[in-house]
Amino acid sequence: MAFWKPREIIVHKLVKNDPITKFFVEQCPEVPVKYVNNGIPKEIVKVSEVLNQAKGGMLDTVLLGKQVVYIAPATDVVDTFTMPDDRMVCPHFERLKLASNGCFYQCDWCYLKLTYRAAFPFITVRVQYDRIKGQIQKRLSQSTEPVIFNSGELADSLSMEHLTRAGREFIPWFGQQGNGYLFMLTKSDNVDNILDLPHNGHTIIAWSMNNDEVSRKFEVGAPSFERRLEAARMVQGAGYRIRIRLDPVVPIEGWQVAYGGTIRRIFENISPETVTIGTLRFEEGFYKMRKTFFTNPDLVNFVDGMVPMFPPKVFLGSKRPKSGKYSFSAEKRAEIFSFVIAEIRKYSDCPIALCKESAAVWERVGLPLSKCQCACQLHTVDMTMKIG
Repeated sequence: MAFWKPREIIVHKLVKNDPITKFFVEQCPEVPVKYVNNGIPKEIVKVSEVLNQAKGGMLDTVLLGKQVVYIAPATDVVDTFTMPDDRMVCPHFERLKLASNGCFYQCDWCYLKLTYRAAFPFITVRVQYDRIKGQIQKRLSQSTEPVIFNSGELADSLSMEHLTRAGREFIPWFGQQGNGYLFMLTKSDNVDNILDLPHNGHTIIAWSMNNDEVSRKFEVGAPSFERRLEAARMVQGAGYRIRIRLDPVVPIEGWQVAYGGTIRRIFENISPETVTIGTLRFEEGFYKMRKTFFTNPDLVNFVDGMVPMFPPKVFLGSKRPKSGKYSFSAEKRAEIFSFVIAEIRKYSDCPIALCKESAAVWERVGLPLSKCQCACQLHTVDMTMKIG
């Protein structure tokens, strides 16, 4: 397997001699390395020869930024994510920002294109692993209940494992934490480095899956569906807890047959303990700039006519009314989810959740809000009292 390497590495001078920095750089002997005195994005962009090749378009900057890695100190690696729009079912969770600002895959619908890429047009990797462990332990000491940390909200959890060794470092460590659990979300098949680790059931790995045709068109650079499936099979064979995110389900022509086959293949090969499903949805700013962000024009045409998920509402701390994400109509989303749920139920009675979806759609498809178990949650969460 040919492992990905960046075109350029930029290192904060504070972590120049960190063992992970050294390992990362040693694996990329032909890649230029630059050094900066601070992490101000403008300064990083200024010294980057790759980023300065951008011709002015947003998409060009996004794609070039996927070839640049900034190795940073371990500042604010742990925080809590809470969905700003409380009309959307999304339990809060702890984020573990070992990497952020996206990854080198070119998924057309990735929300990070807008959320971070305008201000941080590069991949960030944080080192100083002992400091990160201290931040995690501080959070664990504040809770008598188990806490799960999501390392895949802002980047792919395994795609750079061959360069960062983050899984190899943190999986055994979490295995020794009584109330600490690690959640890894990935599209990667970069799993050889973690198969022999003593995880002790404290690491849960979820694969973001999609129909093979959809993935080839809109998830450029990511491993194929079959490669992801084989990676998940190997990891489950190593005793890890495995979950699936089938998201976004894209209603292409003949989508029922296509996704029916995808779901069958999943359950022929692995036994996920939960499945989370979702469909195409975009922040308002992203949706309005979709012609700027999409690389495949088929997706531009496909999502035209989407509507806001909710009526406008002003939230605390916000001056502008928000209407939730743009997506298909509630009726169309419920149709998609009902079909996928029925297909999953042919093979498994595992918990099923909807990702960042309205309570009304949850209820329409017959999923109980009182037993919400999204992929990133350790146990079920009662969301009936938390929906605005």
